[in-house]
Amino acid sequence: MTARLQCKNFLTGQKTMKTQSKVLPSLLRQLNERQVLAALQAHGPLSRAEIARQTGISFPTVTRVVTSLIDSRLLDELEPTRNTIGRPGKLVCLATKNVCVLGVVIGAKQCRVVASGLNGSMIEDDSQQFATLPTYAELVTATVGAVREMLVGRRATVLGLGVSVPGLLNRRDGRSIVSPNVHQLDGHNLANDLRERLQLDTVVLQECHALCLAEQVYGLAKGVADFAMLDVSEGLGLGVMQGGRIVQGHCGLAGELGHLTVELDGRPCGCGNRGCLETVATDTALATMVSERLGRPITIDEVLAGAATGELAIDTELRQVVEYLAVAVAAVINIFNPSKLFIYGRLLDARPRLFDELLERTAVRALAPSFADCEIVRARGSKRLGAIAAAIHGATNGWQAISL
Repeated sequence: MTARLQCKNFLTGQKTMKTQSKVLPSLLRQLNERQVLAALQAHGPLSRAEIARQTGISFPTVTRVVTSLIDSRLLDELEPTRNTIGRPGKLVCLATKNVCVLGVVIGAKQCRVVASGLNGSMIEDDSQQFATLPTYAELVTATVGAVREMLVGRRATVLGLGVSVPGLLNRRDGRSIVSPNVHQLDGHNLANDLRERLQLDTVVLQECHALCLAEQVYGLAKGVADFAMLDVSEGLGLGVMQGGRIVQGHCGLAGELGHLTVELDGRPCGCGNRGCLETVATDTALATMVSERLGRPITIDEVLAGAATGELAIDTELRQVVEYLAVAVAAVINIFNPSKLFIYGRLLDARPRLFDELLERTAVRALAPSFADCEIVRARGSKRLGAIAAAIHGATNGWQAISL
């Protein structure tokens, strides 16, 4: 429906009929809502006056938007606790009392479901964990079962589900193209299948992009437009943010640094190639090398625990993994020139000063000007927080396809 308005033609003075769409006010309302939600996400609880100052939106408009968001249960209203001159305004914050979101992390060996309020705070002791099953049908059934367990007896309304998945995800249709460490996902649209089975709004993000979102919203990348995220946990993934947007390539497959060949006759990789960077520069690579020497399988948890107590000597394997990791870090710096580079993984916890050693080895391999202009830090976020961040993004942006 449209409203028809009479107006005078500026040149002739004759009355004409002008059509005004109702789409514009609706779009403006949505934009204002997103600005209010973004301000609260960035700064925590604020009064309506503070929201107006942070966003530049007029106070009357902020009041209307906040009222609408409270009615929609996306915001909670709090009593003021700060000492102020005069009568303090009530504070509002992202909802935690009556609504929540769920996050699912699909891993190579384990999967997990977690819950959070809209402020990103995890609900302690509220999670489900299960093994990554060998077929897609079994994996979907297990995920659905774990999510339903989380729904039983829950008082807060669950607004939807965010899912972090490894591998290549086609941003056009949401299908997993190939997941070298979880081939069960290949060719499937997990978001659609979970949405249909659970009747919950669902969004799926590639795990590196989820880590970028978590760091941008809750970590050290707030306000940073150009940064990179190097995931060296189960596999080696790369997310690159330039100008505030994820570099995705033609159909979302950009950033697969882990599948560059660095050893021509190296170990087989899940992608079908041999000697990929992923096979020599990750938590999994470290555990694999130590396992081969010991003649028995050992997990990264066991490697780190043994190294911490001195029961397990891993200097040889650790030196090799860190050397290759320096190659990966230098490649990211040389190619993308980020202002910050975040590293997500556990192998750098193997001994004190290992992170400093990595920086020293990277400095030798990276271009000096780019290295000097890049801050390299450990990531604060996690894949669980990435899945939650995806769900919150969906809940506060209408569950359209996420475009970071």
